[in-house]
Amino acid sequence: MKLKKIAYASIIYAIWSVLIGYLVPLIETWAAILAALVAGVYIGYGSKAFEGVSGGVIAGLIGGVVSGAIILRMPSFAGIPLRVSTSYLTPALGLIETTAPWLSNVVLAATGIVFGGIGGLIGSRQKLGKVFLFLTLFVLFIFYGAIDNMVWNWGRTDWTWNMSISHVLTNRIDLFVAVVFAIFVTIMADILKIE
Repeated sequence: MKLKKIAYASIIYAIWSVLIGYLVPLIETWAAILAALVAGVYIGYGSKAFEGVSGGVIAGLIGGVVSGAIILRMPSFAGIPLRVSTSYLTPALGLIETTAPWLSNVVLAATGIVFGGIGGLIGSRQKLGKVFLFLTLFVLFIFYGAIDNMVWNWGRTDWTWNMSISHVLTNRIDLFVAVVFAIFVTIMADILKIE
């Protein structure tokens, strides 16, 4: 198991869990789970199943502890509020966290352990790599479309980033083009044997 890869995966989990919720508020509730899965897939790619799972668990634990500690010490960074929603477990957890803020550290670490391990297993399976490539390309295209909408409406005080995301996710043409693009690149990557 490579320590460098574990360190990168931990950073991915810690940073993405904050940024996913900030950039795409529609999925803020699931940001920690998605970030842990991505970190796990990254660390599991090209390794055996046991190595992928154990690496994902370790990276999720480290990333959860680090992100939890940073969130407790710094409420924001460069205008980005440093918080990760943990309401995917139960809405009552939010009430408990107000009296015991350290509980979010435990929740983030537990989320990283569980979903980092699952992501590590997924990443170690070569056939699932194509599915992950398709999903990554689809998400990147949607994200690009949202940036394009934001730039197109630059200077408008009534246009927000949330509106740009919502516009792309509700536009059938954008979704269709994203799917076609992701399918085409995935097929070409398989034909050309791109690693």
